[in-house]
Amino acid sequence: MKKDFWKHLPKPIVGLAPMDGYSDSAFRRVCRAVNPNIVTVTEFTSADGLSFGAERLKQKLAFHPSENPVFAQIFGKNTETFILATKVCEDMGFAGIDINMGCPAKKVVKSEHGVALRKNTEAACRLVEAVANNTDLPVSVKTRLGWSDASGLIPFSKAIQNAGADMLCLHARTYMEPYNVPAQFEHLYALKPELDIPLIINGGITSLQDGYQKLGNCDGFYIGQASFGNPWVFSEAGAPKTFAEKYPLILKHTQWLIEHKGESVGTREIRKHLLQYVKGIHNAKAFRSQLVHVKNLADVKVVCETICEYDKVFLKNLA
Repeated sequence: MKKDFWKHLPKPIVGLAPMDGYSDSAFRRVCRAVNPNIVTVTEFTSADGLSFGAERLKQKLAFHPSENPVFAQIFGKNTETFILATKVCEDMGFAGIDINMGCPAKKVVKSEHGVALRKNTEAACRLVEAVANNTDLPVSVKTRLGWSDASGLIPFSKAIQNAGADMLCLHARTYMEPYNVPAQFEHLYALKPELDIPLIINGGITSLQDGYQKLGNCDGFYIGQASFGNPWVFSEAGAPKTFAEKYPLILKHTQWLIEHKGESVGTREIRKHLLQYVKGIHNAKAFRSQLVHVKNLADVKVVCETICEYDKVFLKNLA
């Protein structure tokens, strides 16, 4: 993939935001099954761990060919390990490198990773420069407005661009108010004219139409939590009306998770997704109590097929 990938991508760019514990290979495949034109990014992965050849982390990063182009998101603060981790990602066939400078998790911030780099422009730029100078792949950065407010956003972003970033994705909230306040996109609209690289917005976007409305003068948007239990958020047509119509993709999601992580882990991890998939279904509470106890693919099929039949009868009685 060439450095100018992001500049030549059709606009608006639409993507699945990287989310630890959710945007794994199986879920990325599910979302691309709904809309093959979206961009996807891996869960964030430690550059330190990858540089030491941790097989567990390589397995976490592993992706299916149908996902391409997919971007590897790495985090840390050491330039040498970033260079080594970038080489690992190149060898694995990723389309580009995304540097996490936005994670607000306390453990990450305490280690001076993630959004902590938003307070240290010099260190942030060293990382970007080290990666950009040691790969032919496009390099992007995902960060936030700032620590407590958006002051310094423009000089920070321009410095990141000058260090070699090919795209910037900004979550329009700060570290101090990471999720439970409205996103402040006005700061991103003011930033865009100052940049020569694409700017993607993120934060609380609930649908394609919502993204189009909030896009402003920017180049694209990522959807995050609104995709939980609803990968059809990436479809112009919206979600299917019945659970039976959703079931084939839900089953694929389960099968892909098991394929990637084994039946024990895959079944355990699909539970949280299944709880989201049944939102809005009549008598969902009763079905959730069954879904949290599924132990294998057969269990998932039994419960989901029961839901399909129940939902069909319920909707027929409503008609």
